[in-house]
Amino acid sequence: MMTRWLASAMFISLVGCGTSAYECTESKACPLGSDCVEGSCVAQGCATSEQCGIEQYCDANNKCASGCLLDTDCKYGEYCDTEAAQCAAAECSDTREDCAFNEFCNPTGECYDAGGYYCRDCETASDCGGNGNTCYAGYCSVTCESDEDCPQGYDCVGFSDISGNIVAYGCFTSCWLYGL
Repeated sequence: MMTRWLASAMFISLVGCGTSAYECTESKACPLGSDCVEGSCVAQGCATSEQCGIEQYCDANNKCASGCLLDTDCKYGEYCDTEAAQCAAAECSDTREDCAFNEFCNPTGECYDAGGYYCRDCETASDCGGNGNTCYAGYCSVTCESDEDCPQGYDCVGFSDISGNIVAYGCFTSCWLYGL
């Protein structure tokens, strides 16, 4: 019992003595993010914002500061409000780049759920609301002319008849994988 108490006391005295600097030598390196200066480890400053964390930037004193200077200082889907030096949610401008699966980007910069007949279960094309929509592999495919007509995660694909002739184009994805 005395040995356990003595070991605990020695550990507390070594750890808890509050030494402010980690000692270093040529053979004993400093922890990552610090340099050895006159035998003591000193935290490194930054030279660019890339050396700082997300939603941080390298300030004039070469220290990482909270906020941003550029869009690249922010998370994906955010931009840097340079007047406030803070990251803010970005508006969408492109369905394929800015929105989540099964969403479109509207003209006001908001993503919204595609809804409708996308990936709805079907047995025949009439289950898919008409307007050229098709039923393929048990799921509705909404008519399209290009990928831009489809929500995020869907492609505009050509559907062929038995002879291999494309008879319709529709927005389609692997519906069964998404549980839609």
